[in-house]
Amino acid sequence: MKTIIYILIAVFAFGIIASGFSNQASAETRIIIQSTDNKVSPSLLAESAKIISERLKNFSSEKFDLAVIPEKNQIEVVFKEGWDLKTGVDLLTHQGSLSFYATYNQASFSELTKGDKALFSLLNDNGPDYSSSAIGYVKGSEIEKVNLYLKSVKVDQKCKFAWGESSDNGDQCLYALRLEEGGALLTSSDIERATFDQDKASGIIGLLIEFKQNAVKIWADETRRNINNAIAVVLDNQVIFAPVLRNAIEGGKCEITGNFTITEVQYFAALCNNGMLTTNFRVVK
Repeated sequence: MKTIIYILIAVFAFGIIASGFSNQASAETRIIIQSTDNKVSPSLLAESAKIISERLKNFSSEKFDLAVIPEKNQIEVVFKEGWDLKTGVDLLTHQGSLSFYATYNQASFSELTKGDKALFSLLNDNGPDYSSSAIGYVKGSEIEKVNLYLKSVKVDQKCKFAWGESSDNGDQCLYALRLEEGGALLTSSDIERATFDQDKASGIIGLLIEFKQNAVKIWADETRRNINNAIAVVLDNQVIFAPVLRNAIEGGKCEITGNFTITEVQYFAALCNNGMLTTNFRVVK
């Protein structure tokens, strides 16, 4: 592994791969995605197509064909045999908006809401390690009820809520993200590059994020300010991991290690290194 100043250790709750598709492409598998904006311009559609193409190339050496259908606001991708379709479809449709937020834990969130326990009454708080980075968790069937209540929570624009992915037992974590001047600490526009590596001796897979020069001091200052607190990494409004900081991270580099697979870190790097899609897409075929 590359030597860096500090390593964040996280469980990569990366259940973001799309459902509804078989794992492997057949000889050819045709997928058509359509912009959710029926007034998207041909130039923006072409820009998104270019981003998608670069994502696919970065993720895998397997072959694919891509064509833009501007009159229908569509992009057609033909995956050749060997592609993991679940991941491939996500590379076509995930916007790729990445943000970093400091989080409230239960104690600090209670202070923010002046001791109001109404939200906590809807959440479970005895799950493993949830208290350090999330304010609680619920069964999937209870999310709608919690979301309805969250609309009434008064947090004076100091907080936004985001869900994490499902755990192995079906629970979903709710995170309270600190808003810094109305937004995130850093975003995908602050990332210079994301790479990954696997230690030959231990087999541990790590994701290395390098920030642009203008973000190096911000990251160092914010990680110093949040020692023993979690910083959530949010992809398209979903928390994908929230490691607890034990030291400040200097030098503009940080490595995240955890229960990753090569596919997961390849996917993450492909999104980080190629920018956000210029419009949202849905699969139509």
